[in-house]
Amino acid sequence: MRPQRTVRASALIAAWLAFDGAAGAANTAAEVCQRWVCDRADMSEGVSTGDVTTCDPGDLLPPARPNSLKLVNLYRFLTGMPEVTEDPTFDTDAQDCAIIQAANGLSHTPATTDTCYNATGAAASNRSSISSGQSVGSIDLYMDDSDNATGLNYGHRTWILANSLGPVGFGSVGTGGRTKTASCFYQVGGMGNAKVPYVGWPPGGPVPLQAFTATALDKSGWSLQSDSINLNMATATVMDGTTNQPVNVTADLPSYGAKYAMGIVPNGWTSQAGHNYTVTISGATTGNMATPIAYTVQVVDCSGYSTNNCGATDGGVSPTGTGGTTATTGAGGTSGPAGTGGAKTAGPGGAVGTGGAGGTTASGTGGSDATGAKNGSGCSCDATGDPAASLGGLAMVALLARFMRRRRRGST
Repeated sequence: MRPQRTVRASALIAAWLAFDGAAGAANTAAEVCQRWVCDRADMSEGVSTGDVTTCDPGDLLPPARPNSLKLVNLYRFLTGMPEVTEDPTFDTDAQDCAIIQAANGLSHTPATTDTCYNATGAAASNRSSISSGQSVGSIDLYMDDSDNATGLNYGHRTWILANSLGPVGFGSVGTGGRTKTASCFYQVGGMGNAKVPYVGWPPGGPVPLQAFTATALDKSGWSLQSDSINLNMATATVMDGTTNQPVNVTADLPSYGAKYAMGIVPNGWTSQAGHNYTVTISGATTGNMATPIAYTVQVVDCSGYSTNNCGATDGGVSPTGTGGTTATTGAGGTSGPAGTGGAKTAGPGGAVGTGGAGGTTASGTGGSDATGAKNGSGCSCDATGDPAASLGGLAMVALLARFMRRRRRGST
């Protein structure tokens, strides 16, 4: 009887991990869509005062950092992960990183002979995701993570969704679409301790169709990451109702931001609004115990949501009732009507750009996490736009990453 009780307890633990352990699935479709629309209403970059000609890192002026942080927390919200904060010291470190990257091209290991080299920026280069674009626009690129030179890898994405993320920092030098532009997203060594067993992108629950487009999700691939569940031998199926959708599955991906990661790339199909996709993972283990994982991605179209509903309005104040006039005990006066909140109007849209800019690239991040449970490794990226590939003023984005140091995995 004792072994039987053990088996039942193990089954209960496995069931909890499979269905209650994932981040996400707690938000309604309306909450998800409104948050998506509102958090992306302003994606302006702000101005960087960094100057490559004098090697002055300068600063990154508002709203660049608030908007960058807002997008990071948007993706964490969609997956049910806790929000992170910004650290002014990490912002400074990231700015010192950005001046090196803008002056020399992307590298996590700058040489002391590099133009604008500084020790703080060199250290930050190995603790950041780095991009040849500006800070705000690079967050979508990090979540995209497609077309890495070494094949499938989601190092930037897994850092954004990491249990250990936070606080973070942002730095940027230059302007988009021009040379001598780079940004650094300082992220390694965070103090976060979310302890979420696994995180999928896309996650279980409602996910905006627009998020699939913004991060080229069906092209770059779906992903799953975990610090505690071994995904190295895992396989996956994706069901659209009763239809088994073909996917290419790659387990045992490099461990950046999470100890284990796997990729699930749609093979010949794209996600559609109004469809529910059930992801089932087999072959995952926790210790010696099999850990089944299943979650359902609900694709919702958020195009009908307006920025008019963004932000909270102040409620009106009800006037105080007047006392009664009787000679004995005065009767309480009646309460006035409730005040109404102030009206909120939408701001004007930004001007449409002219020609499409060359694509920017994002590089992977190196360094170790706060617990020392694993070591990441840096990568070096070169970015070139492809004018021939532009269509209607939109340039294709190319992310090329090359991992240069061996990764080491920690113990479970």
